[in-house]
Amino acid sequence: MDFVTVVKNVWGAVSGLGASLLLPIIITILGLIFGQKLRTALRAGLTLGAGFIALNLVIGLLIGQMVPVVDVMVKSTGSNLDILDVGWGVAGAIAWGTSAGSLVILVCLATNIIMLLFKLTKTLNVDIWNFWNQAFTASVSYIASGSMAWAMVAAAIHTVYELWIADMTAKDVQDFYNLPGISIPHGWAVSSVPIIAGVNWVLDRIPGVKDIHWDESGIREKWGIFGEPLFLGVLLGVGVGLFGGLWKEPVKLLTLGMTIGTAMILIPKIIGFFMEALTPIAESARTFMTKNFGGREFYIGLDSAILIGHPITVAAGIIMIPIVLGLALILPGNRVLPFGDLAATFYFVAMVPFMSKGNLFRSIICGTVIFIVVLYACTSFGSSLTEMAKSIGYAIPAGAVDITGLSAGNWLSAVLFQIGRLFHG
Repeated sequence: MDFVTVVKNVWGAVSGLGASLLLPIIITILGLIFGQKLRTALRAGLTLGAGFIALNLVIGLLIGQMVPVVDVMVKSTGSNLDILDVGWGVAGAIAWGTSAGSLVILVCLATNIIMLLFKLTKTLNVDIWNFWNQAFTASVSYIASGSMAWAMVAAAIHTVYELWIADMTAKDVQDFYNLPGISIPHGWAVSSVPIIAGVNWVLDRIPGVKDIHWDESGIREKWGIFGEPLFLGVLLGVGVGLFGGLWKEPVKLLTLGMTIGTAMILIPKIIGFFMEALTPIAESARTFMTKNFGGREFYIGLDSAILIGHPITVAAGIIMIPIVLGLALILPGNRVLPFGDLAATFYFVAMVPFMSKGNLFRSIICGTVIFIVVLYACTSFGSSLTEMAKSIGYAIPAGAVDITGLSAGNWLSAVLFQIGRLFHG
């Protein structure tokens, strides 16, 4: 059995645990390393696992209600776009299945440890499943260059970048969401940060526009009861449902509205589980670092999913659905038909609220620019994900010339992919 096969088998067993099992184990072990008693560390780990299960239940319910609406929207476009978005789950599984992708976990962990040892980062990234973003980067870089060495270098560059952005944004994340000791090194989310910063810089220089601020309190003040998260969610759900053709089925329409409204009040409460689990870990880490490393600061890197509980994030994500479809149809040169990731657009704007002070207006503008970049990045990969899929035996959906995932539309991956093509130039 060769080395790559061994790594694939080991990683298959580990990743099969899922975040709800893997993270409690990691957090419990970290707690013990930081000097916590077993019951304290175990309670933190189990609470974090419960939080992820609860979050996935609500998000799964939300996405499950959105998928039929999205399906109607996509079919109604009558588009002949030839690259089908199959969603992050499929894209991630395919990326992990390649030879280059299967080696990435070793590269990511080694890069993180080296950077911690040399004080080049404060983040220990425990969001191991989302290394699939680097696995995708490595896989497309290998396809472009034919060089496994470049594929691994590309994955390492992606890891260095995500840790750098995680460190840079950590304080804002911690303050805005009240999540002590946390940073967000999620491989896709970090790519949105310079886009958001750039859009905010431009908006700050446009008279009138720079003063538009639709925050949660302002919306509630102007709209009264309809500006509260529950009512706002119901209104957004009904609005999107009408756009998606549910006006013929009032029960489904109202159910969609109630589901989104429920999600908008439940998700913030679920985030309380994360705070309950992570606060003692952060305090123990701080004590441990003070005692053993001269007070050096230290962050625990988690999935950007823990940020989507903010009502502005959910609202912006719902509003973005028809906008993304519209962009796909009007952008010159775009070949991607959004579908699989269209019901989970809130993930794409998860980093906007804390960078825009909870401004819904800016979240929509930033989200629009983010998705323009995503669509063009996915288009630039062309048949790459299709090649990966065929290499591991994945069946391409009928009617699709090629496949992609909007969540793979990372500008950094696209840049490294193009550099890789120079090897074949």
